[in-house]
Amino acid sequence: MALLKKCLLGIVFVGMAASISTQVLAKHHHHHTHHSTHHYSPPVEDVAPLPSAVNGKSNLSDAINTIIAGADPEASIGIVVKSMKSGDILYEHNAKQLFVPASTMKILTAEAALLYLGPQYKFPTSIFTDARSINKGVIDGNIYIVHSGDPSLTVYDIHDLMASLKAMQIQRITGNVYIDTSAYDQQNFGPGWIGSDKRYCYGAPISASIINHNCLASSRGLLHTSKAKLKSVGSAVINDVIKFNQILMQESFKRLGISVHGNIKIGSTPPYASRLATHESKQLHSLVSTMLKKSDNIIAGSLFKKIGALYTRQPGSWSNGSAAVKDILSKQAGVDASGAMILDGSGLSPENTISPSQLMQVLTFAYHHSSSSYDFISALPISGVDGTLKHRLTNISWKVRAKTGTMAGVRSLAGYAMTRDNEPLAFVIMVNGRNSAGYSYKEVEDRIVTVLTKYSQ
Repeated sequence: MALLKKCLLGIVFVGMAASISTQVLAKHHHHHTHHSTHHYSPPVEDVAPLPSAVNGKSNLSDAINTIIAGADPEASIGIVVKSMKSGDILYEHNAKQLFVPASTMKILTAEAALLYLGPQYKFPTSIFTDARSINKGVIDGNIYIVHSGDPSLTVYDIHDLMASLKAMQIQRITGNVYIDTSAYDQQNFGPGWIGSDKRYCYGAPISASIINHNCLASSRGLLHTSKAKLKSVGSAVINDVIKFNQILMQESFKRLGISVHGNIKIGSTPPYASRLATHESKQLHSLVSTMLKKSDNIIAGSLFKKIGALYTRQPGSWSNGSAAVKDILSKQAGVDASGAMILDGSGLSPENTISPSQLMQVLTFAYHHSSSSYDFISALPISGVDGTLKHRLTNISWKVRAKTGTMAGVRSLAGYAMTRDNEPLAFVIMVNGRNSAGYSYKEVEDRIVTVLTKYSQ
């Protein structure tokens, strides 16, 4: 077992092996970056060249301290570096202080989802009916389109699902068509999300119905729909999820030649209804990979609510998602999340807070927990290769797997790095400071991580 694990993590890390697919997933990054023309940059003479080799713990501390000393004095910086081989903490700085994590919050969501839902979990989207029977192509009753929060559902998936009615020779529905989004609550935007973020597709609503990421920019497949009709549900973001579903259903029935005598409206499925057809998402480990590689907020938000829903047997909400993620990580992973604010799963809320130590506890557990370590580590972006690190840390390509975090005044980076001796280190770097200095904070992180790859005991 120990040998297998060593080989496995070696493959995951070195990345040369074809067994880990490193398809470039990052066409565009779903996490909004606030750009600024005013960057803090230290005087040129302050940026010391990085050492070509760092031998021993005290030299590592000196090298990191030198980088911090040259950073923006107004920034708050938290760091933990730990050997995954010996378990030794190699460096700490403000490790217990709470920081806004931005998208590194997705590390907690990913690990909680893998632990609780399992890597093979799939989101179903189903059609039910309350009709006793189907006679001569007529459903004498209502049908229900039941959404369960599938964050990868597309317009084409819905068309395929509806086409299964045609395959059953159904021509007429005498009752209503109900859109059932009761799997999640109706609070579609996360606690503390900034108003401007809600206008962009990376801040789209997290409802039980998520079609094309609830984003009009990606809503191809609406073949016969007028622009005016689509504009009525939102400009870029689909704010009126039910209206969007109604438009989609109308179009589907028209296309399939199925007549509906009733209306298309919102409603819950009665317990006695029978299932007619189901579409399932890809397996969870694949969704987690997209979430971490692309920093996908929609997947993160839906996983967060789904964990809450199944954990509490209530409609998924931000609050039960928060309680469930904390509870799962505490009981199954031994993470002490006390004091942390885990509010939305994606890190989009500036009210989220967590300490570098708490994030390190998750990384340590995720690395050593054999049933999910492969799915977790292989889902992290690889330096210079893919995801949000495709064009970053190219000087140490393949040597780092880490999750980025970016918002106004916040930069964070957390994951694993390979040292000169191929010793795996876990690291967390969190910088909270001025909105205009983000670029310089990223430089600080990149320099620290580069130093870790040059470390030797």
